[in-house]
Amino acid sequence: MENEALLKLLQDWTNRIPLIILGSGASVPFNLPSMWVLGEHIKKTASFSDSKDIEQFEEFKEEFDRCGDLEKTLLSINVRPNVLNSIVRTTWELISKHDLEAYTTIINKIYDFPLADLIRYFLKASTKKVSIVTTNYDRIGEYAASIAGGLICTGFAQNYVGHFSNAMQSNNQFNLFGYPGQVNIWKVHGSLDWFKSPIGDERQLPLREKIPTDYIPSIVTPGLSKYFETHYEPYRTIFTQADNEIEFANGYLCIGYGFNDEHVQPKLINQIKVGKSIIVITKTLSAKTKQLIIDNKCKNYILIEEGSKAGTTNVYTSLLGDFVLDDTSFWQLNEYIKLII
Repeated sequence: MENEALLKLLQDWTNRIPLIILGSGASVPFNLPSMWVLGEHIKKTASFSDSKDIEQFEEFKEEFDRCGDLEKTLLSINVRPNVLNSIVRTTWELISKHDLEAYTTIINKIYDFPLADLIRYFLKASTKKVSIVTTNYDRIGEYAASIAGGLICTGFAQNYVGHFSNAMQSNNQFNLFGYPGQVNIWKVHGSLDWFKSPIGDERQLPLREKIPTDYIPSIVTPGLSKYFETHYEPYRTIFTQADNEIEFANGYLCIGYGFNDEHVQPKLINQIKVGKSIIVITKTLSAKTKQLIIDNKCKNYILIEEGSKAGTTNVYTSLLGDFVLDDTSFWQLNEYIKLII
C-alpha cells in the first residue's frame, strides 16, 4: 500500500515537470571531489611568497584542520586577494580534471546516463523547455542536456568562444529545427567553462584543460568572497533567472542538494511553504534539509534517502507519513526514474 501510494504521488508530481535543482550530490557518482577533498587539495597545492599571504594561508590550514568544513573556514577569514586567486585556480584545476574524466566516462557509456534520460523524458512531456538550477561548477548538467538533444541556454553563447548576454534566454530558441527543446541551466556559482578575460569581459571557453594565460576562472568559491562576486555579471542576471524559474515552477525535483546554499535555498523554501510540491532524492538527507522542510511543516514534500540497512530506502512524506522500503534504492536517480519513465 505504501509503495503504491508513493508511486502515484511521485508520478503525479514528476509529470508536472518540476524545476530540477542539482546539488553536489548529483556529481558524486562521477567522482567529482567533495568539499573536504577540495579543502585538502588546496592545503597541499597552494603556495605563496608574500609573508602576509603565507601567514593567512597557515591560518586557513589550521582552521580547516579544526573544523573540516571548507565553507566555514573561508567564512571565518577575510581572504587576501592573492590567497583567494590561488584558491580559485586550485579549485578550478582539481574539479576540471575530474570533470573531463567524467566526460570521457559519459561519452563511452552514452546510453547509461540517468540525468540525460530524465531530461529527455521531460522535453517530450513538456512545452519543449526544461530548467535546471545548480550550485555546481561542473558540466554534468550540460553533458546530460546535450545527450538528451536539448539546446542549452546558460546565458552564454554556445560557441567555441562564447559571449554573455542578459537576453540570451529570451530567444525563442526551442523552435530551431533539430532540437527537441531548450534546456535552461542556471549556474549560480559559475562554471568551469567561464572566464574573465584580460580586458575584463566574460567569456565561455568550453572544455579547457588549462586556464588560459591572464584569464581568471569565473567560479564563486565558498566564503565571504561569494557575496561580493555575485553583485556583478554574469551572476546578477543568472540569479534573476534562477529566482524567476523557482518562483514560477510547478514544483521541484532536488537531486543531491543539501539546502546549505544561501543563494537558492531561501527562495525555494518560500515557495514550498505555500504548498508547491518538492521531491528530494539524495544519499543522505542533511540535517538542514529536514529542519527546513519537515520541521517547517511544509505541505507537499517527499524526501528520499538511503536507509541505514543495505538495500533499504528511507522515505519522509507530508501526506503518507514516514516509512522504510525494503529492497529498493529510490534515492539513486537511475532507480528513481524507473518509477517514472
